[in-house]
Amino acid sequence: MEDRNPVGVLGSGYMGHGITQLFATKGKRVILVDSARTALLGAEAQIRDNLAYMVELGYLSASDAEAAARRISYSTSLDDLFSQARYITEAVTENLDLKKEVFQALDKGTADSVILTSNSSSFDINAIAERVTKKERVIGTHWFHPPPITPCVEVIPGTGTAKAVIEETVALLESIGKAPTLCKSAPGFVANRIQYALVSECLAIVNEGLATPEEVDRIVKTSIGFRLSAFGPLEVCDQAGLDVYNTIFKYFHEVFKRDVFKAPRVLEEMVSQGRLGLKSGKGFYDYGAGAAARIRRERDEKLYARLEVYLKENKKDKANQ
Repeated sequence: MEDRNPVGVLGSGYMGHGITQLFATKGKRVILVDSARTALLGAEAQIRDNLAYMVELGYLSASDAEAAARRISYSTSLDDLFSQARYITEAVTENLDLKKEVFQALDKGTADSVILTSNSSSFDINAIAERVTKKERVIGTHWFHPPPITPCVEVIPGTGTAKAVIEETVALLESIGKAPTLCKSAPGFVANRIQYALVSECLAIVNEGLATPEEVDRIVKTSIGFRLSAFGPLEVCDQAGLDVYNTIFKYFHEVFKRDVFKAPRVLEEMVSQGRLGLKSGKGFYDYGAGAAARIRRERDEKLYARLEVYLKENKKDKANQ
């Protein structure tokens, strides 16, 4: 993607102006479009405030922050996107009918070579592209808040998305420091299915009176969340032992009588095949000879680094109380 072609962002809300900010700090010219002039003014003020805070935190120099701000142009006209942008991200409110209308307009107003992406967090990309004639150029790019900071972007091709569009989208996101990860189009994609399953259980626990909201948050931040910043849940399963997880699933299912705790077939099959994780050399991942000792050392190195951050933040929080 050549820098002389600006990136287009449609929708100046929380996600839209955050995406704009990141592109701009990474050297990309950006056109931010919104139908409401007041929304654009608010977005510009918020971006400048965010850039100033990045300078305060030491993540940007004052000159780099000013250069980033100058790379952004603001407009209430789609014509600016049509005439200049070669990669457009839709970040309007999560309303399927509205998104269909937006993509229909983008399809009619832009050249066939322009890549059209949607920041939808839940809708089927194929449904969003329903009114687009050249569906091969439509792809989902689900960013996470705060978009200038959180690394992941789920990249969701539609059934007709061209391979070249996937590759170019991934390359662009990698060039601005993101961690683009492919997944299939389905309700909620991957991250939100995981997130909402976790939140659902947290709410159930509060509802049952097992712990207060504060206690639930503290437990998650200092246990599951603490480890998940270093290892994905399936990596954690491999480290603990898939046989252990299988046993606990069965116990929970027996006690709670809820399908959510029924041992998944994939887990039972792997255990029956002797794929128990790190201790057997194979689980969700294949490990070479001597991997157990090496991975445990790498695990501890990562977690001690995160422990240092946690202790520093905890000390600061207590001082501010």
